[in-house]
Amino acid sequence: MFTSFKIATRFIRSSKVQTFIIILGIAIGVSVQVFIGLLSQGLEKSLLDKVTGSLVHITVNPNSGNIENWQDIKDRIKKQDEGINIVAPVAEKNAFVKVGDKKENIQVRGFVPEDINSLYDIKSKIYLGSMVSENEQTILGKDLKKKLGVNVGDKIEVNTIDGKKTELTVVGFYDLGAVKINSIWVITDLKTAQDLSGSGDKISSIEISVKDSYNADIIGDRIQKLLGNNDFVVENWKGQNKFLASAMVAQKVCSVIIQFFVLLAAVLSIISILNISVIQKYKQIGILKAMGIKDGSAALIFLLQAFILGVIGTAVGILFTYMYIKGFNKYIVTSDGKPIVKILINHNFILVSAFIDIAASTLAAVFPAFKSFRLNPVEVIKNG
Repeated sequence: MFTSFKIATRFIRSSKVQTFIIILGIAIGVSVQVFIGLLSQGLEKSLLDKVTGSLVHITVNPNSGNIENWQDIKDRIKKQDEGINIVAPVAEKNAFVKVGDKKENIQVRGFVPEDINSLYDIKSKIYLGSMVSENEQTILGKDLKKKLGVNVGDKIEVNTIDGKKTELTVVGFYDLGAVKINSIWVITDLKTAQDLSGSGDKISSIEISVKDSYNADIIGDRIQKLLGNNDFVVENWKGQNKFLASAMVAQKVCSVIIQFFVLLAAVLSIISILNISVIQKYKQIGILKAMGIKDGSAALIFLLQAFILGVIGTAVGILFTYMYIKGFNKYIVTSDGKPIVKILINHNFILVSAFIDIAASTLAAVFPAFKSFRLNPVEVIKNG
């Protein structure tokens, strides 16, 4: 094997132009494949963030009334599936808010502060002020702020249609990217919302976040079976956004298909170039066989040659990919300077892609290696 490796490296060094072309071809194929994969992941994440940024993955609603013994139900749901990330109790109450002579219809939503941050990543979406930390504090949406003309530290009076009212201190303002939500949600702590609704320790619904949002429908069905159909209705974001969910799945499939054909094109070009390399080196291989090198060792020369070229080409291709990503995130931006699609570096994806590309480059030499295996040294030397 050492002899084959030595001859393979010599063949690579002897044809510098050809070696450069092969490495460049592999590098371009690898870089395009990896870049498209990462771009697809970035696009998928951007779409998911926009869709589920203001929607939870799974919601459990009672068929009527409120949910009692919700702590027990929460524990049962949490144990149902390892893919569940957070199970959050929610207390809701439709009301209206008065500030001076201004009056707006709202929906008071009470959460455990840690839960709402896990569900909506709310802390990153608070652009002014801070998160709710005590009873009778609230954060308002961007659009509701404009309607009421309030600022951090102001107090708002919240009234329900059944005559209950409370005064909340505004501690911050959020932007979830949805005008309807930004205009109506008044977010506070769980106890404040429960007191306002007069439900005691009961809650209105349970909102669930899962680790893989594409499995929300599957996990939702399991939760529905766990809780039964009579008392609860379990909904998921995919069922509520069927067309968008289908489009995202189709986009993911198309991305995989494109990556496959890019890889296939790269492999076919390598096969073609290595075939030419075998023909060019017929005489040298014939002489080596006449000197006693075995057929298997002769074939191994091209497999090792392809492996070395694959490693170098893949490394250069990944370097190209980092350059593409840097340029894309810097120059392909919106009017406010933010990337249209934020491409994130997924090291696991890059490592898996690199392994596949190196393996494909090596396997691409199977046909040329088989051709060299069958060479007759006498005929090669005789015919020149």
